[in-house]
Amino acid sequence: MTGRQGEDSQCPVCGGDLTPGVATVPFIFPETFVVVKDVPAEVCNSCHETYMAGKTVDQLTRVLNQLRSLRTEVSLISYPDIINMSPAVGA
Repeated sequence: MTGRQGEDSQCPVCGGDLTPGVATVPFIFPETFVVVKDVPAEVCNSCHETYMAGKTVDQLTRVLNQLRSLRTEVSLISYPDIINMSPAVGA
């Protein structure tokens, strides 16, 4: 889920405080399941909902589209590895 970033950010779900952290995010598609670890996000201290910046979501979207085209059933990747991939994949 994307959200606004800032020091005074509050969770729109429960009103808890958001703090910078990392998340493990699952993506379920009809023919594949992708899990991305170590995604930078703001995490709610109360309900643990995660919020990602738009740039992070854009990078994930590009990689997810490529992974879906590979037709693998399950993929487990680390977000830092996405950033270090070639520009065509992770930029």
